Amino acid sequence: MKYSFSGLLLLCGLASAQQYNVVTIAGTNGSPGWSGDSGPALSAQFTNPIRVAVDKQGNLYITDYSNQSIRFVNYNTDIVTTIAGNGSPGFSGDGSGGLGAQLDDPHDVVIDAAGNVYIADTLNARIRKVDTSGNISTYAGVGTTGYSGDGGPAVNAQLWYPTGLALDNSGNLYIADPGNGTVREVSSTSGNITTIAGLGYATFGGILGDGGPATQAVLEMPYSVQVDGSGVVYIGDIGTSSIRRIATNGIIGTYVANFLAQNFALDSQGAIYFANYRTNTVQKITPNGTRLWIGGDGVAGDSGDGSLATAAQFSQPYGVAVDSSGNVYVADSANAVIRELLEIPFSIGAVANAASNQSFVPPISGSGSSAAAIAPGEIVVLAGNGLGPANLTVNTPTSKGVFGTQLAGTTVSFNGTPAPIVYTSSGYVAAIVPYEIFGQQSVPVTVTYNNATTVVTTLPVALTAPGIFTADSTGSGQAAALNQDGTLNSASNPASAGSIITLYATGEGQTNPGGVDGKIANSSPYPAPIQPVSVLIGDLAGVVQYAGAAPSLVAGVMQINVQVPTGIAASAAVPVVLTVGGVVSPAVTIAVASQ
Repeated sequence: MKYSFSGLLLLCGLASAQQYNVVTIAGTNGSPGWSGDSGPALSAQFTNPIRVAVDKQGNLYITDYSNQSIRFVNYNTDIVTTIAGNGSPGFSGDGSGGLGAQLDDPHDVVIDAAGNVYIADTLNARIRKVDTSGNISTYAGVGTTGYSGDGGPAVNAQLWYPTGLALDNSGNLYIADPGNGTVREVSSTSGNITTIAGLGYATFGGILGDGGPATQAVLEMPYSVQVDGSGVVYIGDIGTSSIRRIATNGIIGTYVANFLAQNFALDSQGAIYFANYRTNTVQKITPNGTRLWIGGDGVAGDSGDGSLATAAQFSQPYGVAVDSSGNVYVADSANAVIRELLEIPFSIGAVANAASNQSFVPPISGSGSSAAAIAPGEIVVLAGNGLGPANLTVNTPTSKGVFGTQLAGTTVSFNGTPAPIVYTSSGYVAAIVPYEIFGQQSVPVTVTYNNATTVVTTLPVALTAPGIFTADSTGSGQAAALNQDGTLNSASNPASAGSIITLYATGEGQTNPGGVDGKIANSSPYPAPIQPVSVLIGDLAGVVQYAGAAPSLVAGVMQINVQVPTGIAASAAVPVVLTVGGVVSPAVTIAVASQ
C-alpha cells in the first residue's frame, strides 16, 4: 500500500487569503502632537494612538493614548473631532460633555448599535460611556481598584485597571480586568456585573484550568477581549501569551498559543487580526490556525504607503480593527498615525509548504524578512482569491509521465519559469517550485488565470525547506507513514522498534541527478537530495536507509525509509522531525508499539 499523491495534498488546511495595500488615513506621519480637530484626518496630530475601532458606518474611533482622549473620524467627511478627554490626565466631567472630561490612560474603545461609545478608562478603574448626545458618564467601576460588586450594579463594582472591551449582539459589555485576573460582563438589560472567567486575583504560573469552567480558570493578565456572533468569548492573555476561548457552555481552553500582542480583532468568519509591536508586523490567524503575514516588513520605520502592506514599515503598531469588507485598520503608534490595509482581490496571500502547511515565520525584529523560504522542487500551496476556477480541478500526468504547467486556465511562474501544477481552484493552487531557482536568493511569484496576472509576491529561496506529509494533510499529528509490511502506521497499527518505517516529505531541494520539473519517478537511478538527510524519532536518531525520489510519485516528493530506534518508549504519538541540509521540519508523530 502507498499513499496516493492526491491523497497527500488535497486536504491541505491552508485557508484562503489575499494581499493588502496600505495607506495612511489619519495622522501626520512621524509628527506626534494634539491638533487638527474639525479638520481633515490627514492633517491631524495624534500621540501614541494605541487602539482603533470602526462602527458599521465606517467611522473610526481612536484611543489617542498620550493625549488622554478619544478621537473620532467621520467616514463621509474624513473630519476629526475629539469626543472624550481634554488632554490632561485625571478624572472629571461625568454628567457633562465628553470633550471637557478627563480620562487617565484610556485603552480600549467600542461602539454599540445605537452609537454609544464605551471607554476603558484604565487608571481611573472605570468604564466610561459617551452617549449619542455627547455626554459622558461612568458605566462601570467606582474609581478605586479592587474586586467586588458581582451580582449588583456595575457602577458600584470595583475594577482593577480595565484595558479591553467588547460588545455582543445583545449589547452586553465584556471587560478585560487584568488587575483582577478576570473577564467581567455587564448586562445590557439589568446593568449588573458578573465574572465570566478568572479567579478574581492575578496569579502567574498556576494550572490554567483548560477544559473546565472558565470561572475556575487562571487568567494571568487578560488584556483584551472579543466576542463572536454566536457568543463565544476570546481573551487575549498577555501573561500566558495566548488567546483563551470560552465556549457557549462556559468551558475554557487555549485557542491560540504564542500570541504576542496587546489586543486583537475578529472578523465575521472567525479570523483573528493583530499587530505585533515587537516585530512591527500585522498578522492574521485563520479559523483553522494558519498564521498569515499581512503587513510590515519586520523593520521599524515609516514607509510603504500606496504599495503592498508586506513591503511597508510600521513602528510599534498596537491596535487593530477590521470592517465588514475585510479591510484592516492599524494604530501605528510610534508613527502617530492610523493606517488601513485594503484587500487586493486578485492576489497571492500566502505560500505554504504543502506537507507542513507552514506559511508564516514571524521575523526577528530588525531582520526585514517575514516570509518562509521556498526550496527548489518543493511542492507548495498558494492561497488567494480568484486564482483559478470555482471548482477544484486536479491535474494528471501526460502520457510521458510529466505534470503540465497549465491547468484550467491557471499558470504559476517562479522567476518567469512556469511551474508544474498539481491542482487549481479559486482559493488554492498547488504547484511544484521549478528546480531552475536553485542558486537564487529570492524569486518573484505570480499566478495567471484567464490572462489576468496577480501582483508579484517575492519569496526568499533556501537550499532546503523540509516538511513531512501527514495523514490528514493538516501538517501536524500522525505522519502519512507506512510500516515495514506496507500498512498505514496509526495508533491502532503501530510500528515495532527496530523495524523500517516509510515517510514522505517535500522541500528537500536540488537532487542528484538533477530534478526534472513535474516528472514522475518511474525508473532508477532515483534522484537523491544533495544535502544530508537525518531523522530524529523521539529523542533518538533513526538510521536512514533510503532518502530519495518516491517511486511512481512526482519529483519533489521525497521518500525516507528509516529504522525506528530500538529502546524507544512505546507511544501512539512519538515525535518525528526531518533534517535536510541543517534545516529542521516541523514535528509530526508516528505510533510505536511496546517492545
